Amino acid sequence: MGRAPQPLPQYTPPGPVEQMPNLGAPERQCTALAKVRSADVFPYQANEVATSRTEGGHLAADVSLVPPVGSCQYLVIWDFGVDWRHLKTIAKRDPLLAAQLMRFETDKSLQFQIVGYSDSTGGERNNTFLRTGRARNVFHLFGPSARSRVFSVKPAPHYEYLKDNTTVINRAANRAVVVEIFVGGGTI
Repeated sequence: MGRAPQPLPQYTPPGPVEQMPNLGAPERQCTALAKVRSADVFPYQANEVATSRTEGGHLAADVSLVPPVGSCQYLVIWDFGVDWRHLKTIAKRDPLLAAQLMRFETDKSLQFQIVGYSDSTGGERNNTFLRTGRARNVFHLFGPSARSRVFSVKPAPHYEYLKDNTTVINRAANRAVVVEIFVGGGTI
């Protein structure tokens, strides 16, 4: 008699596996934040990379709350360092970010989608890695209650940017994460 077939080994990815939330999208989607679609690539200027990796970076503010656009509000965290997925200390300590994280944790009517962005320099594969990593790192700033109401943590689509990539300031603005804030299933 033959032996019973053995189950095939299951693939186990290296390191801890992190489960991202998937609550399902709210009934209504956000009115789209203005974006740019372009495959144009612009090189970095002298000292642009080094400056991007300083606490001061290129932008005066690293966190901004965009007034409601239709049915959503947007929290934008930008000026990530070139090729960095982690937030700068100055951004993590920003009073606006701290106030919004507290709001996210205590206001149970809110749901979120977190979208990571990059500038156009570098290959799209690396930009997707950066965009995903930035979005995940912002997700980890959320408290447990807010995290349970995040329905998507993802990279922005290929060649989609918040601004064109023609200037140092615009590239710094594109190295960002946008938190789309839905109130009560999609209305603000």
